[in-house]
Amino acid sequence: MRDAARYCAVAAFVFLFINAAFGYLDWQHFFAGGWLQAIKIKLVLAGLLVILLAAALLTDRKTSYAGPRAVLLYALSLMAVIGLGYFGGTLVYEGRSVPAPRQFRAGERVFYGNCSGCHPYFGNIADHGAPLWGAPQLKDFSAFLDWIRNPRLDSGRPGIMPPFSASRVSNDQAKLLYDYAAYTAARVVQTAQSEPGGTMAKTVPVRTDVRSINDGHTLFDINCSDCHTVDSLKTIVGPGLKGLLKRPTLPVSGRPATPENVYRQLREPYKNMPSFAQKLTDDDVFNLIAFLNTR
Repeated sequence: MRDAARYCAVAAFVFLFINAAFGYLDWQHFFAGGWLQAIKIKLVLAGLLVILLAAALLTDRKTSYAGPRAVLLYALSLMAVIGLGYFGGTLVYEGRSVPAPRQFRAGERVFYGNCSGCHPYFGNIADHGAPLWGAPQLKDFSAFLDWIRNPRLDSGRPGIMPPFSASRVSNDQAKLLYDYAAYTAARVVQTAQSEPGGTMAKTVPVRTDVRSINDGHTLFDINCSDCHTVDSLKTIVGPGLKGLLKRPTLPVSGRPATPENVYRQLREPYKNMPSFAQKLTDDDVFNLIAFLNTR
């Protein structure tokens, strides 16, 4: 058992660096280098794993048997590996699909298993300016099927989206996926434009009570902090939001810095940002604006 543990640790230590290199390339390729929460946790766990493996091998080398300290270090290394696998799976398979009526549930499952990692809530992690809603590939099933089988950029060159062969997504599954995607994409736009208190609303209240501000702070940490900071003007993925509602204009869009335009940006983003039309309710948005108004 001691020999097996030591050999596994040595192999893990060697392949860790190879895996880290490919992991970095995957992060840049599929997630555009975005500092997602799962990415941050994986980096911490990877660093911890290097330390644990090195400590386990050094400890094991000093004794003729695997003592309690070495066993503990091997066990902690295994837990770190399990954590890396879990958060890696979260990046790809976390259920971030938009709920749909019963008749589209089968298509939602196909989306969940194949698309939600890069297109959470019908956005686009790799290219925030190209969300799924309004995509020309959803105009008809034939164009959609051609697209997923052989995705291409406008220039005709392959993009970062991998092709989905019939062995991975059959034509029947593709039709279910298309029906779900076409319905949901249309609903995202329709909801953002016409829901009560939606984009067309004339005024957006600026709440000042402590509860709304605290709820808005929590919502910001969950939904916005991977791309924005509220403590500075520094750009992370998106621009810093310090003093957002005290500026004359909003960053990027140049629209007047009003609560209504912040609401509009969350519902119908101007550029390089996913829509939160389906993820955040009006009440959530009002609380988020209350928090931003305090920074």
